[in-house]
Amino acid sequence: MVAYIKNHFLLILIVVLLLFVGSSYGRFTTKVTKSEISDICTQKDSDFNESVCFKVLESIPNIALLDYFNLTKFLVNYDSRKFLDMQKQFQSLTNSTTDRSSKGSYNVCSETFALAISSFDTALTCLANKDYFTFKVNIGSTVDMVVTCRDELSTVVTANPQLFKGISFVQDISMIILLILKRFLCKGLTIC
Repeated sequence: MVAYIKNHFLLILIVVLLLFVGSSYGRFTTKVTKSEISDICTQKDSDFNESVCFKVLESIPNIALLDYFNLTKFLVNYDSRKFLDMQKQFQSLTNSTTDRSSKGSYNVCSETFALAISSFDTALTCLANKDYFTFKVNIGSTVDMVVTCRDELSTVVTANPQLFKGISFVQDISMIILLILKRFLCKGLTIC
C-alpha cells in the first residue's frame, strides 16, 4: 500500500514537472536579430523601400529585446502616429487652400487618413487577440487608403513632393508590418 501511494505520488510529481516545463516552452518567444532585420528589409518580393525599412527598424531602441509580436505592435503604433501627422497636414492644407480642386483633394486625403488611423486602432485590438486574419485586413486597408490619397493628390497641380514622400513612407511601414505578419506571426497557421 505504501509503495502504491509512493509510486502515484512520484507519477503526479513527474506530470506536474512536465506541465511546468511544457508551459515554459509554450511562452518561448523569438527575439529579433540583426540578421533577421536584414532579411526582412532585403526581401526580393517586398513592396517597400529597403532603405526606409533599415532606417526605421535600426532606429528602434532595444529592438533586440523585442519579439515579433511586440515589434509588430511597435510598428503599428509608429505608423499610426505618422498617419496622424499626415492627416493633420492634409487638414491644414484643406483649410488654407483657396483652389477648390486642390481643397477637395486634400480633404479626401485627410478623411482617408482619418479612416486609416481607425483601422490601426482596430488592428491593435486584433493583434492583442491574435486575430491575425482581421489584423491583416485592417493593415492592408491602410495600404489601399494610401493609394487612394496618392491618386487624388496626382490631380493637384502644385502638390508638394514632400507629401508624396510622406505617403510612400507610411505605405512602406504598413507593407513591412504585413511582411512580418506573414513571415513570423502567421508561420505555421492555416488561416492568416
